[in-house]
Amino acid sequence: MPIVIRHILQLPVDIFTVFPAHVKYKSYRSKYEIGSITVNGNEKPTEDNPQGLGSYLELSGMGCDEIFRILDMHNETFGDLFKRCERWFSTDFHFTRLDVAIDDKNETPYFTIEQIKRKTEKEEYIANSNTHRFNSSKCQKLDLANTIYISAGKSDMIYRLFKNENSFRPQPP
Repeated sequence: MPIVIRHILQLPVDIFTVFPAHVKYKSYRSKYEIGSITVNGNEKPTEDNPQGLGSYLELSGMGCDEIFRILDMHNETFGDLFKRCERWFSTDFHFTRLDVAIDDKNETPYFTIEQIKRKTEKEEYIANSNTHRFNSSKCQKLDLANTIYISAGKSDMIYRLFKNENSFRPQPP
């Protein structure tokens, strides 16, 4: 786990507070936290994972902002962060979930879910799949549950983009 903090996030381990981990359906035993950045790790050894290897980086929206500022201070981007993952872990890492909540409260939004929908319909995106679907709210009075899913049917990796209003987070059907 310190390798993720030191080499991927490029932060000193000693600035993190360590807690017992509580991740549903996972056997992580330690949680390293600073601000809204959390790294879970120190898995219980199992027959499939006898060394107890593995880490889980969790970034809330604020955590993404914090990582963005750190990367920006070093003239880097999230792309550089992902390249470090490839360099350090080769094929021994994977992303299992990426949720993008659109919290744009600007008077004129930077982009809207409708614009993203048009881009996905034209297949103007790069992902592990060219399969996508769009779920609209069933409630006529609420325009909250507009969600775009980009993934293959049974894929372990799903991109889910949605409006994030009033902390409403639609779940997959």
